[in-house]
Amino acid sequence: MPQPGQVFYYENFQFENGSTRDKLFVILNVVDINSPCLVLKTTSQLERYEGAKKGCNPQKRVFFVPLDWQECFTLNTYIQLPQIFEISAEELLQGALSKRIRMINSLSADCFMQLKNCLKQFKEDISPQHRILIF
Repeated sequence: MPQPGQVFYYENFQFENGSTRDKLFVILNVVDINSPCLVLKTTSQLERYEGAKKGCNPQKRVFFVPLDWQECFTLNTYIQLPQIFEISAEELLQGALSKRIRMINSLSADCFMQLKNCLKQFKEDISPQHRILIF
């Protein structure tokens, strides 16, 4: 099962508006058959987050991971806060079997702890059920 801090690639992820595209996600919680996998999406689109510093940027609602800090991404990457997506254990398993979902790497323990601490700044934006699973 996936572990907190792991980064995975999801081929043709379908968003709420029906659009699909390949996406990288960071896992936030310990996943088991009874709990969903809670994830944050990432982007490498600089224009939206210009001026972000390494780590937590609550005013921009992003956690910035530059290439020289973590080796788990191939580009400077922004983890978008606080929108949390739920992916069921069944969906993860089916995606892994079909190769649509692949674990590609992990954030370092320090980086993941900083990400979670940053996410705490958005506690009003996170449902109580998600807070229990993440923190």
